[in-house]
Amino acid sequence: MNHDRYGLDGLPLACRAANTDPVTGLPLPSVPHADPSAQDGNPYVLPTVVVCMIAFVIVFVVESGIAG
Repeated sequence: MNHDRYGLDGLPLACRAANTDPVTGLPLPSVPHADPSAQDGNPYVLPTVVVCMIAFVIVFVVESGIAG
């Protein structure tokens, strides 16, 4: 048995599903997902990011000599 291509369970690594451990072949634990309707998020993040992006573009354009 070639240990470079086979896991501890004897199966080839390519024959396993994506949600299994590559060495032991055991299924990985599922990750709990939150209900998307229950999450409103932070209302200040998007406007802050947009303002920062616009400020960066303005500074970049002015400093590079494209305008101004």
